[in-house]
Amino acid sequence: MHKAICTVCGQAYGGFAAHSLTKTEAKAATYTETGNNEYYTCSVCQKVFKDAAGTQETTVEAETIAKLTRPSSGGSSSHGDRDPSYAVTAPSTKNGDVTVSPKNASKGDRVTITVTSDKGYELDKLIVKDASGNKLKLTDKGNGKYTFTMPGSKVTVSAEFVEEQAASIFADVPADAYYAKAVEWAVKKGITNGKANGLFGSNDSCTRAQIVTFLWRAAGSPAPKGTAKVPADVLPGSYCYDAVAWALENGIINGLADGTFGVNNTCTRGQSVTFLYRAMGTAPTTVNGFTDVAADSFCADAVAWAVENGVTNGTSATTFSPNNGCTRAQIVTFLYRAYQGK
Repeated sequence: MHKAICTVCGQAYGGFAAHSLTKTEAKAATYTETGNNEYYTCSVCQKVFKDAAGTQETTVEAETIAKLTRPSSGGSSSHGDRDPSYAVTAPSTKNGDVTVSPKNASKGDRVTITVTSDKGYELDKLIVKDASGNKLKLTDKGNGKYTFTMPGSKVTVSAEFVEEQAASIFADVPADAYYAKAVEWAVKKGITNGKANGLFGSNDSCTRAQIVTFLWRAAGSPAPKGTAKVPADVLPGSYCYDAVAWALENGIINGLADGTFGVNNTCTRGQSVTFLYRAMGTAPTTVNGFTDVAADSFCADAVAWAVENGVTNGTSATTFSPNNGCTRAQIVTFLYRAYQGK
């Protein structure tokens, strides 16, 4: 009786009688005999090692051991002529899916990994490691497929997915800016094309005419019915005329106290969320908790709706700053967030 010890990971298999294994022991470690030595496949690290009368000796290559035959009266080797195979595992991950083929492979086989990202996400990291923690070389085959050559051990595939980064369309819209995706979305939807100088004007003030036009275009640029009286400062034929007429007809906006629309006036935070709320919002289930937004304010419900639906938060824990002006980047971001899931 003696112990066999894996020379790779140190796993010990005890109480083996010479040239024999019990059924229980056979499940823990399989072996093939040749001469006076016994060869075992470790159930922990899947490496093949040689044991001679309980003395730890050298590791033997898996493909060599697989070809050895166990002496018996006409019996065949426990492995036969087949190379041993090892598992390829790919634990589940968030925001994407990873599959492998085949799920068991022999040393030298080519294994294919297929990566599929969830909508709005992209692959950030794909790592393949053998049983010893060594990284394996990957070959990118395109279309989310990668291959590697199977080592003589089990393999683990891990992947990480991150949110897609928007392309930098304008020089003043960095790809990592909070409004980058919103700008990209707005351009794709034909809501805005930026300014004549090739910039988006991210930090420029957003006018009342601009936000109403953005809303109108997001709604599909519907033709006005001609039932509303358009204020005199909205000139027929101007880029915002139909948008203002449509917004007036649908109760999205009102004119100012002096009878004008205020085409070039900067749109405030209170006005912006009110326009969005009237165009596409539903009654909030909570009340706004900001000290600078009175319960009877024209924008009270709109502010509560905007916060409840992730359109925007306050400027502090207790203030919303409804009279602060909005930039073009902020307005497009509010619109983008409001339209998510619509």
